[in-house]
Amino acid sequence: MSTVVKDFYKDKSFCRDNDGNINLWKLHNLFTGANKSSYIDSFLERSVGAHNFVEQIRSGLEGRSSNWYLN
Repeated sequence: MSTVVKDFYKDKSFCRDNDGNINLWKLHNLFTGANKSSYIDSFLERSVGAHNFVEQIRSGLEGRSSNWYLN
């Protein structure tokens, strides 16, 4: 998670916009990039976790469910 937060500010391709916003595609790519430095035995589990996290955020933004991260 620390890599995702650091790259949220500093990644050249997928960081936040000048006003601090980020779209879900960029967020997903930040998680994917952080996962690349994982050991092979945890890679799949972390990939699924990142996908589920972004899907929960998307669902919350679409109003289909409440989301703790968006409150």
